[in-house]
Parts: sequence; C-alpha cells; structure tokens
Amino acid sequence: MALIEKIFNPISTFHHKRISRYLKELDIEKIIDIGAHKGEFLEKMLKIEKVNSFYAFEPQKNIFNELSEKFSKNKKVTLYNFAMDKEITNKKLKINKLSMTSSLAEINEKSLYLKIKNFLTFSKSNFEDEYEIQTNTVDKIFEKISLQKTLLKIDVEGFEKNVIEGSKMKLKEIPFILLENQFGNHYKNNDFEDIIKLLLEQNFKIYKKFIFPTLHYQDVLFKKI
Repeated sequence: MALIEKIFNPISTFHHKRISRYLKELDIEKIIDIGAHKGEFLEKMLKIEKVNSFYAFEPQKNIFNELSEKFSKNKKVTLYNFAMDKEITNKKLKINKLSMTSSLAEINEKSLYLKIKNFLTFSKSNFEDEYEIQTNTVDKIFEKISLQKTLLKIDVEGFEKNVIEGSKMKLKEIPFILLENQFGNHYKNNDFEDIIKLLLEQNFKIYKKFIFPTLHYQDVLFKKI
C-alpha cells in the first residue's frame, strides 16, 4: 500500500461515514458500487440495515482479491471482477501506484494534480502497469433485476460518462446516483458539466454535495426528479 494511501484512509473513513449517515435516511434497498476498490465505501454502507443487496465492481486483479477476502462470505454482497462501460468489450486498464486512482480513462499528461500525485507517491509516470480487462454495462448485468429503490455509486476516475451511457435503460428505474467529481483536469474529455447535462436528460438533478476534507474532490448525489 502506498504511503499516501495510508494517510488518506482515515480521512476517507470519515468522509464515507458522513455519506452513510445521510444515505440511511433515503428510501433505498440496493446499492451498486462501481469502482469498489478495497471496499472502503461498501464497508460503511453495509451498516445501513434496510439495504439488503450490494453489487460491487472492481477490475484490478490484486485489489479484487483483497475485496473478495473481506466480503465474499457476506450473503448480501455480490462481487464482480470487471469494469463497467458503455459497451461489452476488452480494454486496457492503467494501474497507478496509488491503486484507488487506476483508470480506463485517457490521462491528461499536463495535469498539475497528477504531477503532484506522482511526486508524493515517488512515481516516475502516471501508471506503473497496464493490462487488458473485460468490460460490461449496467443495462446488461441488471437486465433482469429490478433497480427500484437503488443507489448507483460510480467512482471510476474519469470514466463516469461511459458508465452512465451504458446505464440508460436502467436509469429509468434508479432513483439515486452518487458520482465522484474531481477538481482538476486529470483526464482528457472529462467535463463534469457534460455529465450533469447527460443526467438532466435522464431526469436527474443535483440533490446533495459531499466535499472531501482535503478539498480535492466531492461526491455528488443526484436524485430522480
């Protein structure tokens, strides 16, 4: 585990607890966690008693193994070792030394944030490995599963738009979406305003914002109008 990840974990725990306290008041029974990483978000959401089904997606091989060790015996949780996208195919996943920031998105090499992150993680480049993974879509995976009273959480490092475009049919059912909005031009062709417009077309509006304590990103909750 990168040193910076150890530093951020306690802050992340505080942030997710704050979100879970808010979400437990909403009318949700299912949670889809896309970009589950090691289960930091999932672990806090499991404490919401009325939520009876959790679906967690994590494409990184070694990280998925850790996720599986922690949650595979929990009957409420279903785990998937692939990425979500707008299409069913195979794509190259860029693995970052700070594993929570690995991504399928095209990296902006000029990003000041990424240069600072590389300095803090003693990295010489924006990713240290790259391998092919399978992708799928929300519409396909949940084709025969009702997603009424569901929260769709998406944290995929600049690949959010692709996931949403692969979810358009099921968004007709889903009432809540939680998206990470990073402050900074980390990835190419990644404008959060475009995502807001896309969700507005699907009858969603911004309902609540949770700013991370270090102020470098926020989680944005959308609600079906």
